[in-house]
Order: sequence, then structure tokens, then C-alpha cells
Amino acid sequence: MTKKITLREKKYAKTKNVLTRAFMERLKFTKFSDISIRDVCANVEVSEGTFYNYFPSKADLASYFRTLTLLKISWEVKKKEGELKPLGLIGYIFDLILKDVEQPFLFYEIVSIFTAERVEPNRELKLTEMEKIYAFPECPGIEKIPVVTLGDLFSQVIEKGQKKGFISRNARVHDIVLALMAIVVGLPLVIKMDDFNKLKRFYRGQLALLWKAIEVKKRK
Repeated sequence: MTKKITLREKKYAKTKNVLTRAFMERLKFTKFSDISIRDVCANVEVSEGTFYNYFPSKADLASYFRTLTLLKISWEVKKKEGELKPLGLIGYIFDLILKDVEQPFLFYEIVSIFTAERVEPNRELKLTEMEKIYAFPECPGIEKIPVVTLGDLFSQVIEKGQKKGFISRNARVHDIVLALMAIVVGLPLVIKMDDFNKLKRFYRGQLALLWKAIEVKKRK
């Protein structure tokens, strides 16, 4: 920590985290459009007036959840950078996106929230150090991890992969990111609901096809 955290900052982080967790619990069995702020507040005994002190709208609450999720993914990726090659690291990001999502309904709602940044690009990805620590106390050092979009995280890994000679420099970073985002969002939309439990395998299959196009083949 770079400074002493005040009680006010702790309360701020705690309340935002509590509201976000209550929102996610409802999202497990309710469509985002059907979740009311009143219901979220009732679950954690917070007034609607207090809610608006932290989030201007329900969409901002969803954006906050997305930001927390991206932070955790970035922290996990940082831990694995020394163990995995760039293409393996991208596959790991896909695994993290699927982690702990057991219900197809929940996953589709989460994907819609992830893609909300395309519709509402002005929602900034900002968290205080206390918010990061309170949300993920089991992740040492997470307060120092910057929050980026999923596309930016992919870009960082790809650029490093090209510098290290694992990914072809002939492939534009932007084009690869577009392909990856299309796989993340598009694949779940085209498979049958009954095949959702196979999504990880389908993701791996699509990534393998992409790797054939961009991976640098090492000479023996």
C-alpha cells in the first residue's frame, strides 16, 4: 500500500462490493433487464438513496462488475506470464472467463455485460486500491494491477508474443484481437444450449485454428 487507507475509503469499497455481490446473485436466475435496484438493495439492507451515492445507474453496477472481473483476470495472467508462452496465456484467459460459470444463462448475461463497453465506451475502468483489496483479499499485490479492457489485455499478450518470436509479425495485432473477441462472444451464440458444457472444448478448437494462422513455426 502506498498510503494509509481511511475508514471512509474502507466503507466505500465495502458497500460497492456488497452491492455488486448482491447483483451477481440475482443475475444467476434473473435477466439483467429484469433486475431492479430495489431488489438488489433489499438483499443487503441498503437504501435506494444510498445505492445512487455509489452507482448512477444499474448499468454502472454492471460495468463495475465487469471491471472487477477484468482485474482478477489480469492478476491471474500476471502470475502465469513466466510459466506459459503467449498463445498458452491467451488460452488461459479463455479458461478464466469460463471459470466458476456453471449456468448457461449466467454466462450469456455476463457476455452481454462484457460487450457493453462497445455500447457505452465512456464508462471508465477505475478502482481504488482499497476496492481492489476488498474485492479480492486472497490476491496479494492486486492493488498494483492496472485495470484494462479484455481487448487491451489480449493486445498486450499478442504484442509480447510477437516481440519474443512466438507470433507472426505479419499478423496485425488489431486483427488478432478482433478474431479473439469474435470467438469469446460469438461462439456461445451459435452453439446449442445443450452443448454449453462443451464450450471450453469448442473454444480450444477455435483457438487452435487461429494459432495455425499466426503462430511462428520453429525450425528443427
